[in-house]
Amino acid sequence: MLAAILALSLWGFADTTTVAGAEESPSPAPAGQARPSLEECRRMLTEGDEASKLQAVAALKSLGQDAVPVLLTALGDPRDTVRTRAIVAVGKLAPAHADVAVPKLLELAQKDGAQVDDLPNWILAFQAIGKFGAQALPILDAEWTNASPEKKAVLCVAYSELGSAAAPAVPKLIELIQEDNVVNRRQAVGALMAIGPAAAPAVPVLRKALYHEDFHTQYWACRALGAIGEPALPAVPDLVDRLKNGAASVKRNAAAALGKIGPKIGPDAVQALTEAVDDVVQPVREQAVLALGRLGPDVAGPAREAIEKSHARRPIYPASAACWAIWRLGGSFEPLKNSLISDIRGGIYREEATEILLTMGRDAEPVIQELEALARALGAKKLEPLEEEELANIQQTLAELRAARQSATPCP
Repeated sequence: MLAAILALSLWGFADTTTVAGAEESPSPAPAGQARPSLEECRRMLTEGDEASKLQAVAALKSLGQDAVPVLLTALGDPRDTVRTRAIVAVGKLAPAHADVAVPKLLELAQKDGAQVDDLPNWILAFQAIGKFGAQALPILDAEWTNASPEKKAVLCVAYSELGSAAAPAVPKLIELIQEDNVVNRRQAVGALMAIGPAAAPAVPVLRKALYHEDFHTQYWACRALGAIGEPALPAVPDLVDRLKNGAASVKRNAAAALGKIGPKIGPDAVQALTEAVDDVVQPVREQAVLALGRLGPDVAGPAREAIEKSHARRPIYPASAACWAIWRLGGSFEPLKNSLISDIRGGIYREEATEILLTMGRDAEPVIQELEALARALGAKKLEPLEEEELANIQQTLAELRAARQSATPCP
């Protein structure tokens, strides 16, 4: 169980609870039947069958923060489904009763491998801890005191879920990086990455980590520096060195980090990225191209010709990445539109193309309109199997774009 936590956590847990089955509530009480009271829910969780317990969990979630102590009892239920729904419900009611909820969720995160919907319960438990934000921090800090190395690795995952709210934990994460424990070092670096710009005090130790003998530590240090952004400018010479001399996975992450640190990286770094556009390793070329696109025409405009030549000679995948960078640096929009639609329809690079669309703001409208027209046209005919896949890919991208717009729209 611990091995799974530590292996997967470095890639981050996508919070899908707004769309995943775990967020779906059981059927409401039958028409004409009142919602159970707090005491009735307590009894149903103790004596009821699975359906009654699920109804109780749904009712408790709607009763608000006073229901949390009763809801927490469902975290120990023998039925996987009941625990799943209870974990999500506790997260929804955060930060209520953090002092008792967070320790129980942390305990569950270390041992509950059951999976009812899209994600296993241990990931849902970590995500629920993240919902408590700063309220969870003193509880995790108390757990850290006298914790075993294994427990500290787990706590790093919890800090990661808190994101920037875990900034006060940066000093202890810095200490952990310097210990001779490869697993904890990687977990600590992953937590710093999740904290983002507030992890700036860790830049010196992350610069050292770029040269660690463990190349996994090197590329996670690159990722953390990129997440810190502009405050990581002192690390630019080191990232340039890693881009030129690191292993392939280190080079691609160094390129990505330079692009995320931003336009103040200086001409030497821009030149190194421009040279990396022609790297023999495809993922390095891709990340160098994306980094130059992020830097924009004022800083990286002259690199456009190098990208165009490299892409023509040895195509960069996804094609939409190269076309986006060329467009960002002053090139034509039409090839970008065509490549985005092609990558989304094809499916292999759908996620990457969708991510590019999400960065484009209003400039993405012509692409979105064409995708919507394609979806309507495909939906109006009898489809071949390949066309069914294309339609599903387009619909998935459009759904993700709608969800992103809704989350970005402030409530009235």
